[in-house]
Amino acid sequence: MPYSPSVAVQPLSGARPAVSVSERVVNERTRGREDPNWVGAIRGGYGNPLKVLTSPEPVDRVVARAFADALTVRGLGGPAGDRPRYVLSITIHEFSANQLARREAMADFTAVLSEEATGREVWQDREKVHHVDGNIFTTGTGIFASTDELLQVTVRTMNQAVDRLLDKPGFRTAMTL
Repeated sequence: MPYSPSVAVQPLSGARPAVSVSERVVNERTRGREDPNWVGAIRGGYGNPLKVLTSPEPVDRVVARAFADALTVRGLGGPAGDRPRYVLSITIHEFSANQLARREAMADFTAVLSEEATGREVWQDREKVHHVDGNIFTTGTGIFASTDELLQVTVRTMNQAVDRLLDKPGFRTAMTL
């Protein structure tokens, strides 16, 4: 589930690697809590799961890597091992996908930027993205539905939530204070 920018990214002029993503991502998901790799399901007419969508590694690691890659694209993420000026902590409130007729995905993240040296919080925000894709009148449902297509909608939703959070003016302003 790789990150790729959902918008044209403009790296900050004179940006230097200053932010690392916390190793511990808080996973508050209610759906998928029992399986850390569960992302969603293609469902039958009665809501029963026919095909399950999972990530190759736990969702918290997938989301952490997406934020780290997004910071790097913006010129703000540093290599592992460097002492950053800031740490970005992530909470996953929702990250799931479902398909009954149309493909739906939801990403709901909170990001908190803190000074690494003091732990002082300098910025916090939350972003929710919900995508619905496809046509309600389609034959590609149930056992004929593609987990690859549901995965594409899910990754696009995650990437958009990450981009919206990191491109908020308050995030950039907090690092200049």
